[in-house]
Amino acid sequence: MKIIQKLFFLPLLALFLVCCGENGENIAENGPETYRPADLPDLWCDYVYMIDADNGQVILDIGSEEKMYPASMTKVMTSIIAIEQIPNPEDVIIEFTREMMEGLVEAQANRAGFVVGDKPTALDHIYGDLLPSGADCSRALAFYIAGDEESFVKLMNEKAKQLGMNDTHFVNTSGLHEDDHYTTCRDMMKLYLYCMKNPTFMEIIQTQVHQSIPVAHYRNGLGMTNFVLMYINQEKPRYDQNYMIPGFVGGKSGYTNEGQYTLVSNAEINGRNIVLVNAHGYNEPHYPASIEDAANLYNWFRDTYQTRTALTRGESFGTIRVKNTRDREVPVQAAETITLDLPDEANTHIYAEPVPYLTAPVKAGDIAGKVSVYAYDQKVGETDLVITESREESFLGKLDSFLLDLSAGNIWVVSLFLICLLVILVCIAIILSLRRTMKRRKKKRLNNDLPQTK
Repeated sequence: MKIIQKLFFLPLLALFLVCCGENGENIAENGPETYRPADLPDLWCDYVYMIDADNGQVILDIGSEEKMYPASMTKVMTSIIAIEQIPNPEDVIIEFTREMMEGLVEAQANRAGFVVGDKPTALDHIYGDLLPSGADCSRALAFYIAGDEESFVKLMNEKAKQLGMNDTHFVNTSGLHEDDHYTTCRDMMKLYLYCMKNPTFMEIIQTQVHQSIPVAHYRNGLGMTNFVLMYINQEKPRYDQNYMIPGFVGGKSGYTNEGQYTLVSNAEINGRNIVLVNAHGYNEPHYPASIEDAANLYNWFRDTYQTRTALTRGESFGTIRVKNTRDREVPVQAAETITLDLPDEANTHIYAEPVPYLTAPVKAGDIAGKVSVYAYDQKVGETDLVITESREESFLGKLDSFLLDLSAGNIWVVSLFLICLLVILVCIAIILSLRRTMKRRKKKRLNNDLPQTK
């Protein structure tokens, strides 16, 4: 009789297990496809890459891996090699020769203005390379360090490889157009971030005007103006265009017909060190499109973003299903705190992507998915979802999981299965009961047939 009771009890218990409890909360709602893009200012440049150098966060990426021509942004590489290769450049004299100047006038290359026979310092050459974007100074530095421009270019490409600039190839020192002289915004960012660690480089690009030592053709020295800063934050602008970018630090611009206007720069915005590369921009008739775009983008960032904590370590993200255990759910939480540059709360999104389920046994701290932070429709950070409690394997949990998997979420399927099982068990019970009754009757007849003794 006890066996029959157990047979009846098991399906009833299973039905109770399926009917009771939840399958876990849905903790991932409103996917990234529903998030609207950022409202950007109108831009002239086709390629843009903006990051927060303090935490590596990508603020804006428009074609950052597309091949483009750097134009005079090339001189960032020329100058950093010169700074590293020439100790005490203020004590080194480099005389301009005809060989250094050859072909620059015909190529309409931008020049600082030195003349053959002038003997400025190596430091003057580096200033001339970066401030007025002088190809004459680029070439002179190359000849002094490597003997000729071709050999110096090998140093440039070796440096690019060291920095992970895998989509970059240099052919000359100045950025004059050649089809095989190319880079990407992402690679230029790697170079500039490297240069930002060099105090000499940073001091030079923040200089408004530099006067060289006296030379043969400039007895009071050659004055050189920063081609980038002359358009930014000027109280008395030299030109009609003046862009106010509070916190602007410095940069290097460039132009060729094929590369159009380019710029790599950095600024301190909202207490963050923001770096921007923008390239292949042109507008008529105003020069320079790249600086106008930079002004618009830096000010857009200032007006749109603030540094905020998006996720806190231990923040709850509901529960997910655990198989093979009686406790069907386990709480999950964010593994790390994430602080980022973010737009207003309406355009900052948290999107949790838990695993479909876990299988017991599981331990507190096990990874159970990811949770991502989105600024507009761009993912800007993520951390793990981890479970907060352990769950042990059990027989009833396995039965429960089997029935849940069988039902695939449909209680009527399980109910029908259990009813059939119950009918089968009832039939078995009836058969067993009939057999037992028949045995009793048979035994009784045998007893009645035995001779009666007195």
